[in-house]
Amino acid sequence: MLDSPQSLLAHPRVNGSGPTMDENEAISMFEALTTDGVERFRPFSWQMRLLHHLANGDVPAALDIPTGLGKTTVMALWLIALGSGGSLPRRLVYIVDRRAVVDQATRFAEQMRDNMPETLGAKLSLGAEGLPISTLRGGAADNRSWLEDPSRPAIIVGTIDMIGSRLLFQGYGVSKKMRPYHAGFLGVDTLVVLDEAHLCPPFESLLEAVDAKRDAKFGPTGGHTTEVVTPPFRLMSLSATGRRRINPTEGKEPFRLQRADNEDPVVRRRLNAPKGLLLDESDRKTLPQRLADRALELSQAPPARVVIFCDRRVDAVATKEIVDKAIKSRAATKLDTMSAKTELLVGERRGYEREALAAWLSAHGFLGKSAPPTAPIILVATSAGEVGVDLNADHMVCDLVSYERMVQRLGRVNRRGDGPDAIIDVFSVRPELKANARKPDRDRHEEELADHRAKEEAIASLPQRSDGRHDASPEALLRVRTEHPHKIDRATSSAPLHPPLARPHVEAWALTSLDNHAGRTKVAPWLRGWESKEEPQVAVVFRRFLPEGSRVGKPEIQLFFQLAPIHVSERLEAPHSHVWNWLTKRVRRLREAEPVAVVIDHAGELVQSVSFDDLLRLFQTKSRQAREQEEFKRNIANATLILDSSFGGLTADGMLDEKHDGDVASADDDEEWQARTERDDGDRPLIQFLVKRESNDDEALQTDPGKGWRRVHAFEIGFAEDGHAQEALAVYQWADAAHHEDSRSILSRPQTLRDHANQVARRVREMAERLEIPVEEIEALETAARLHDDGKAANRWQEAMRAPDDGRRPYAKTRGGGDWRLLEGYRHEFGSLLMAEAKPLPADMRDLILHLIAAHHGYARPLISTAGCEELPPSALESKAGAAALRFIRLQRKYGIWGLAWREAILRAADQSASRDWDRQSDANHG
Repeated sequence: MLDSPQSLLAHPRVNGSGPTMDENEAISMFEALTTDGVERFRPFSWQMRLLHHLANGDVPAALDIPTGLGKTTVMALWLIALGSGGSLPRRLVYIVDRRAVVDQATRFAEQMRDNMPETLGAKLSLGAEGLPISTLRGGAADNRSWLEDPSRPAIIVGTIDMIGSRLLFQGYGVSKKMRPYHAGFLGVDTLVVLDEAHLCPPFESLLEAVDAKRDAKFGPTGGHTTEVVTPPFRLMSLSATGRRRINPTEGKEPFRLQRADNEDPVVRRRLNAPKGLLLDESDRKTLPQRLADRALELSQAPPARVVIFCDRRVDAVATKEIVDKAIKSRAATKLDTMSAKTELLVGERRGYEREALAAWLSAHGFLGKSAPPTAPIILVATSAGEVGVDLNADHMVCDLVSYERMVQRLGRVNRRGDGPDAIIDVFSVRPELKANARKPDRDRHEEELADHRAKEEAIASLPQRSDGRHDASPEALLRVRTEHPHKIDRATSSAPLHPPLARPHVEAWALTSLDNHAGRTKVAPWLRGWESKEEPQVAVVFRRFLPEGSRVGKPEIQLFFQLAPIHVSERLEAPHSHVWNWLTKRVRRLREAEPVAVVIDHAGELVQSVSFDDLLRLFQTKSRQAREQEEFKRNIANATLILDSSFGGLTADGMLDEKHDGDVASADDDEEWQARTERDDGDRPLIQFLVKRESNDDEALQTDPGKGWRRVHAFEIGFAEDGHAQEALAVYQWADAAHHEDSRSILSRPQTLRDHANQVARRVREMAERLEIPVEEIEALETAARLHDDGKAANRWQEAMRAPDDGRRPYAKTRGGGDWRLLEGYRHEFGSLLMAEAKPLPADMRDLILHLIAAHHGYARPLISTAGCEELPPSALESKAGAAALRFIRLQRKYGIWGLAWREAILRAADQSASRDWDRQSDANHG
């Protein structure tokens, strides 16, 4: 239990006293947060030990706890420790590498929010809105609640790519203007919990380099290192694979179970959960049949839940087909399999349909605690079921994979240790060598054989049971790690080579207002390494409404997908080769459809737009178009391929199949899809945009979606012979969507510049005081808030944004649509900068105030445009812009790379918060 039996004596935050809480209160809060509505879970002794560490501001570098003992509860322990006054980061970022059918971490975070005790909520100052929870996992699923208030605790759950790219100022799917905002909030005052860290050594190495506790090379430089106070970035790596040492450069062992922890009867039962493993041989050709036969056998007499794991998708699909065929055949003869149920769990499925799969897993007892089944149930899964899904089966059949993956699979059987002896059959498929293979192929084959033998030897090292099977319990896995460490190392996947993270790399990425920079490289090697065996992925999305036509250019297409962004529920991610084969076969089946294909990259930039005629030409003419076909093939790798819904080729359960004809349900057109709401807000639609085809000639045909929706843009797509636009795609956004910061200036009830500035100043002071920022910086933020929009007073801006001419000008906000062409590139931040330079400002904070104003919408890092500004001669304007760039460099050295971005983000958060409040007030007054 706790070192101090009566209280969690947490070190208070700087400049604050902070509440404390006794042990019984902490236990009660843990039970309340983690209950699933059926049973309450008393914390294990290791969890209370970790809570004591966290409450005293001591974050272990790594946590190595066997599967099934509640590693995910780290989120609950962080919340309780934070509530006790612990000196901990206010944001927790939980990272899971694999795409999972059910995002366990998000579900657990939402459960905690729903279960939040009032006393803990009060200690955390969460308010009526509760705990902000956001998901960053491909596409635009982010509800941005984590960006609303940096002084409030928040949980962000995401993948390596989504979190890592944002941390490095190159956020996938994030506009250039928003990248510093995201990076600032991820790189400061953040505890990153990297789950299954063994799967991503390059990314773990990156996070270790950023962790301020170990390496301050990204912080202040020169004489500024002692005068700047920036909340730290911390890392805790989680693993259940028993790596002997995590973070070896520190020479520290991970936080692990101690002997006293095993005295807990629940822990002891789970550690000794009976699991008998038998290793057998198979060839590649007969593997699906053998997996299916053995699973069918294990699922009967008595009925049981069996999971089949396959390394290759093709084997999983083939095995599922064999199982289904056998069940159908036996059902005809009324054998005991007639009521059997089967399902396929692969990563290549749209998020929308994955929800149905999650419901199936829960209904059939694979998630959580459940009664024994009354009929055979068989789940066939790829690696998508190994990580991130709390599967619990009675028995398992699988092929042999690397040791760390085998540990994950073994943790998906009899997780609680309260079931019967789990039978586990593992088929070892040895690498095959083709006849007449060349020497390089023979050499590669020898390496593959050696690697395969190492995997077999590691499994064979498990203790032998009296029945001839190996003991595969968690306790046995711990023993093997201690007794045969070298065998485990040889059977574990080697980490891909990856570059070290240096300050020049991050400085180049942080220059987000530069379109091109010679020192800016792609961030992928730092996230995934150079020698990753995983092939590129393609995200496939279907839409009914796409901007098309000869007059629709790159700017219009990019703007369209900024206003109607891809939602995570629309995305189907699959290996590049699989998507290409499907695409090739599907195109050749089409005859009369007229789909359009659009390819966009991680940043939302248009890569290519292809008409249906172009697709036919690319895929049906082999020789002449080979070069164009290869170019298109390269373009879709690690990108998003958006297809017209009439393209078809998607099954009812959301998987690619070229034989399936008919339109595909899409987020922009499916009523059931659009009727869904966010889990955290019953009034907020899941898809926060609508697209309607409207006639420009008849206003009566224009759609009114109703309260809460605002028409933000119309894309002209149909033209008469005289050039007159006849049709348009009208995009509506939900009032709180705020995909564009600039859109808040023209989509609300008019508000004067003075009122808005005062509102933002009040809000930024409130946030900064809760963040316990030094007084002089609080004053600087408040001053910048009062001056940040002064450039909107320019007549050019007022006219372009159609501000009311009622004697109350200047306005900061206007109602409905401006004419951006009248601005001629004018940035109001630059105008605000010029006006602020003429005011008396405190000398020690002058640079920071001016930069916060210039960088308020993501510019001045380092460049800001002088276009449209008429205050000074062109040469003088360029000089001012140059001074802003040099100021950015000075401040980045003073506050650090992420420290400066964090300070920018505080002001931007206050501005957006004030705008949201104004919008809500306007809606309430005019509803």
